[in-house]
Amino acid sequence: MFEDNVVRFLRHLSGYLGYGYDDHDEAALTGALEQTDDESSDAWFTYPLSGTPSLMVSLAQAIGGSVVGVHVDGDNDPVLAARVDTLMDLL
Repeated sequence: MFEDNVVRFLRHLSGYLGYGYDDHDEAALTGALEQTDDESSDAWFTYPLSGTPSLMVSLAQAIGGSVVGVHVDGDNDPVLAARVDTLMDLL
């Protein structure tokens, strides 16, 4: 997804989990993507969303671009997985 859509994605995903995503979460992301590389398995930024279920969201920039790779791990049921896929497709 485009970097400009990361916060929107996390806010929507948090809403599905009942997690209150707020300014503290955004502050944690400030500058976090600058040191990432989507082509390196150990250069991703991982951020927990402690809702129901709890998920780990991993983010990494494409070097030289404005695209961010996103992985969502956790206990996704089929409905939540479809919502995550839809969000990724839209953003």
